[in-house]
Amino acid sequence: MVGCLGQSRPTQEADVVARTVAAVALAALAVIHVVDLPGTLGPIPLVGIGYLGIIALAMLAGVAMIVRSHWFTWAAAGGLAVAAMGGYVLTRSLSGGFLGDHGDVGNWRCPLGIAALSVETLIILLAAGWGAGRALARGARAPRRFGVLRVVLGGAESPADQDRPLRPVRLGPLLDPARQRASGKQRRMASQKSYQG
Repeated sequence: MVGCLGQSRPTQEADVVARTVAAVALAALAVIHVVDLPGTLGPIPLVGIGYLGIIALAMLAGVAMIVRSHWFTWAAAGGLAVAAMGGYVLTRSLSGGFLGDHGDVGNWRCPLGIAALSVETLIILLAAGWGAGRALARGARAPRRFGVLRVVLGGAESPADQDRPLRPVRLGPLLDPARQRASGKQRRMASQKSYQG
């Protein structure tokens, strides 16, 4: 019950849904690479080792995603998806092959590869959305500061600031040294009067 006090109910529910979808997508990523694994172990061991790494990390990240929502878990899931997608693109686009894999150059229509790209894109979008949601939530909780862009452009810094009125900022004593001395002198006189009085 105490753990529920930190977030609102819709935020908790959205986080649970995002984590569930991400865990299923990570499991799907692992399954896709398990299905394609036998063809990569024999002739090209480096690609097979990369597949084993993707499978192991996808399973670890999926379990961690189920257990707890944490920035590191989301970063690991997004990073894994980006790395796997990068490996797919490199094995198909480099004319000399990547990691010794020459057989997949130009093979962009591989059904398992397209499925993997789809799942990896989903994981990347979920991780980016989770990070953006956290940043917006943190920005809404942070104390509002008077930003330079808001002063110059006259607009709001974020959507959360659009409904808040502008607060005036007094820059006079900061810009004029004579006023700084006068205000310092006025403070000293006021403190002396209160001490004497």
